[in-house]
Amino acid sequence: MFKSYFVTAIRNIKKHKGYSFINISGLAIGIASCLLITIFIQDELSYDTFHKNADYIFRVVASAPVGEQPTNANGSLGVGPALAIEFPEITDFVRILKMGNGAKRYVGYGDKKFYEEWFFFADSSFFNIFTFPLLKGDPNTALKRPNSIVITEEMAQKYFGNEDPMGKIMETDPYNDGEMMLFTVTAVAENVPANSHFHFDFLVTYNNLRENLSNLGGFWQNYTYVLLNNPESAKSLEAKFLPFLKRNWQEDPWYTIHLQPLLDIRLHSNLNSEIQAVGDIYDIYIFSIVALLVLLIASINFMNLSTARSANRAREVGLRKVVGAGRKQIVYQFLGESIIISFIGGLVSIILILLLLPVFNQIADKQFTIQMIAAPSIIYGIIGIVLFIGLVSGSYVAFVLSSFKPVNTLKGVLKTSGSGKFVRKGLVVFQFVLSIVIIFSTLTVREQMKFIKEQDLGYKSDEIMVIPLNKDLRQDYQAIRNELINFSGIHNTTTSSYVPTRGSAHHGMKFEGMDDRINQVVYHIDKEFLDTYNIDLIAGRNISHSIYDEGDAEFLVSSATVKEAEYSSPEDAIGKRIEYRINNGSILGVINDLNIYSFHEESMATVYFVSPIENHQFLSIRLKGGSIPGTIDHIKSVWTNLVPNYPLDYFFLDESFERLHRSDQRLSDVFKYFGMLAIGVACMGLLGMAAFSAEQRKKEIGIRKTLGGNTFGLYYLLSKDQLKWIVAAALIAWPFGFFVMNNWLENFAYKIEIDVWLFINSGALALLVAMLTISWQSIRAALANPVESLKHE
Repeated sequence: MFKSYFVTAIRNIKKHKGYSFINISGLAIGIASCLLITIFIQDELSYDTFHKNADYIFRVVASAPVGEQPTNANGSLGVGPALAIEFPEITDFVRILKMGNGAKRYVGYGDKKFYEEWFFFADSSFFNIFTFPLLKGDPNTALKRPNSIVITEEMAQKYFGNEDPMGKIMETDPYNDGEMMLFTVTAVAENVPANSHFHFDFLVTYNNLRENLSNLGGFWQNYTYVLLNNPESAKSLEAKFLPFLKRNWQEDPWYTIHLQPLLDIRLHSNLNSEIQAVGDIYDIYIFSIVALLVLLIASINFMNLSTARSANRAREVGLRKVVGAGRKQIVYQFLGESIIISFIGGLVSIILILLLLPVFNQIADKQFTIQMIAAPSIIYGIIGIVLFIGLVSGSYVAFVLSSFKPVNTLKGVLKTSGSGKFVRKGLVVFQFVLSIVIIFSTLTVREQMKFIKEQDLGYKSDEIMVIPLNKDLRQDYQAIRNELINFSGIHNTTTSSYVPTRGSAHHGMKFEGMDDRINQVVYHIDKEFLDTYNIDLIAGRNISHSIYDEGDAEFLVSSATVKEAEYSSPEDAIGKRIEYRINNGSILGVINDLNIYSFHEESMATVYFVSPIENHQFLSIRLKGGSIPGTIDHIKSVWTNLVPNYPLDYFFLDESFERLHRSDQRLSDVFKYFGMLAIGVACMGLLGMAAFSAEQRKKEIGIRKTLGGNTFGLYYLLSKDQLKWIVAAALIAWPFGFFVMNNWLENFAYKIEIDVWLFINSGALALLVAMLTISWQSIRAALANPVESLKHE
């Protein structure tokens, strides 16, 4: 019996090749899209779960100024050891420090010399808290002795090749100040998993750190993690932190601390100064919705196309019933056929996944492999989806066809119930509700990304080349600068402690007229900073000294600083005194707020201070438009001649800014590509309904043509209902689309307003695509020979 059902199903698939192809390809696209996004979501949710004590590890984060919600992922050096001594709930702690926030570090062994990005100081307890297995060395002692360095397997191969790296001496400049230090390789770690919230290539011991390790108030480039004996105690422990700071540091501290679960860092951490880029749980929600929408649209499309062809199979059902087939057998046959088509769609989806995986990796910024696709969870997922779609999508058609009366089907008299028509129309409307939500979301995300690219940052980020400073570059900077600015392709150069997008330092400052210090972002700069970055003054003048000498210090401040210092206007701030550490000076000028972070964060109050080049980390070079490759070649030539002991390492500022919004661009790409797939599959469903309508009204069309009906009138007759459905779908979809995108935009400090044109454009685009889809079937039916539809009357 089952063999008979199978043979009949295959025969019908072959008989209706066109519709079978549309059904199978629609399902394959839907299943493949859903599974690709599911793999991405699984990966995002798996971050840091590989740590044995993941549930017991918390990061100490700060709230500055004191508040209920954390603001900063980093904190002071002294917090970790002080907390471990004070609170028995904390069994261990580890600190991770990246000097210079964003500047790479020189590392050398023999003739292998590179600038490395993932270079950290770490406490000796690092491997006791985190689960990063060692290939060589002892995790308990690897970072205990001074001048110890742990490298990853990848770095061992890069620097030592086939040599055993254990005990080898590596040269590095951990402070980026030209003071070379020698470190002994004490361990080789496995490469850090991709699903870790931070990546390291080099770890050097905290025993070599020059800073005051017990300072509770300063040096905020440090990340502290604690291991609790009971994760349930985290909330009660947090309540003790502010009194602890008051007892051990200041009576009125300007910050307090909180505990953030390790497993929340990747997707639930909207904090400043993250150790590395994080994701956003809201993106996961949106990705999940997109995956479900595409799969739903594909399933509805399958059902509608099957329904559209059901009239052609009614006579077959009638004949089967006449020769003795019962309703049960009819249901089994059509359910089996539906499952077979769904199964074929599942097989094709696997092929699509394998073909699309490289493209998806590029969109998602991942390194998914074929082995991950073959994981049992994915295979079981495909089987489950195939069976579910086959049963649900096939059940409606199976039960409707099995209910037809043989006499009516053999006469060609078919009347569908009002409820059946309502279901079919409802499914098409629902399909396009989902599609219009996707279109609306795609347009909104695109407009936000366009806004980010076109928004004034307060400085000009394009054509700025940034080079990390080193000892030779600092010593011979003036000679190097002269060589550079005398070249026609270079406008100017400047040095600074930070550059936009690459970190910042926060320090307390006392402003004239205020009793208390206020926390400010501090940039150490030289007098060429404004010109090189094309920054305009809104009050006062630029600094005049190239470096800070004895006497009055020179300060520039941002508009936000003027407000925080409670000055009435930028002009009122000019000449006001600032106390910063041992430096006292006056405000010479006020500039607009610079967007030094991503658009997810508000511009922060910033003070710019002239200081010696020894305090600076970066050289910024403003290139002139034209032959940029030729200018880069000239810079390389100058570097080779004047800084021969260091490799040239550089990046472009606009590319660094774009990386801050990589996850937003990824979301935009997902909407764009998967949205097109979803709309394409939805149009297949609309095509099915148009075919169904034309099939049902074949005789009516024949009669109208015989009585003189023209092609346009018949086209309008067949199309008007579907177009009404699209308009209804738009009215339903718009509120949902607004709700989803308005919540997404709340993640940005600077964002677009959702205007009426986004609603109009999304509806118009859906209507246009629908009209083009319907036109093919409607015109085909209108041009058909009426004799064919009336010859049996």
